[in-house]
Amino acid sequence: MQYRSLFVLVICLGLSGCGVLAARLFPVWPPNFFDEPPAELGPFEVAELRLEVEDGADGDPFGITVFEPLNAEGALPVFLWVMGSNVQAYYHQSLHETLASWGYLVVVPDTRELLFTDFQYHNRVVLLAEQALGIILSDESGYNVDTTRIGSGGYSVGGPLAAFTAGRAEEIGALVYWAPSGAPFWQGLDADALYANVSAPSRYILGERDENAPAEGGTPDDMQASMPDAPFEEIVIEGANHHQFQQPVGADSNSLTPGISRIEQQRIAIELTLEFLDNTFGIDRE
Repeated sequence: MQYRSLFVLVICLGLSGCGVLAARLFPVWPPNFFDEPPAELGPFEVAELRLEVEDGADGDPFGITVFEPLNAEGALPVFLWVMGSNVQAYYHQSLHETLASWGYLVVVPDTRELLFTDFQYHNRVVLLAEQALGIILSDESGYNVDTTRIGSGGYSVGGPLAAFTAGRAEEIGALVYWAPSGAPFWQGLDADALYANVSAPSRYILGERDENAPAEGGTPDDMQASMPDAPFEEIVIEGANHHQFQQPVGADSNSLTPGISRIEQQRIAIELTLEFLDNTFGIDRE
């Protein structure tokens, strides 16, 4: 695996347009907002806010999107969504809005533009995720948060990046992975060392028709083997493919034909996420 990753890196460095190549392999797709929420919403109205941070941990400014449950009483559980490979916050808009409507403070730090020649790219993403969590947990944020109920997760490459974040941020007590998949190489990170630090319970939500994150013989298996201290459960959604775990439709031709609709796949994945977080944190909805 290391030699193959190195080969990919060398080939990429030999290309004059690595930035163009990265943009073509991982383009930013326009939004696809649903007319109706795919999953049942909770009792709270949701405010979507932006925090602009001038001194990002990687040396550049960045933004944080926060989905806040309005008029929720008491300390709020927190859910940190980590993104990679040019994924944008709106790719999982319904997830964020639904969790917030049930009382979670959802935190989504911006990701950096993917560049194969940036040898710190994945490290930057994790640094910003750590920083965003620290900002939200600080007294200066103005949020009343429950530091015993902090979860994290991510989709595709964002799944391992969420695990890496948990490998550094011991406050994270639950992890949810939507179709986690690997990258040709982890730029700036020691993946094995970070995986070994993760002990939080996790749920893998996978698609039956997903070649990028197969239920057997792929990244999910590798992650589970690399985190022996992290108890996990795995749920495979029948008929689900890789790209219907995101709301934009632009990459659909790159996945196997699904057996269920996008909105149904989103509903199931969102409900499984909320259920796992509630159960892990002992939140009783009755």
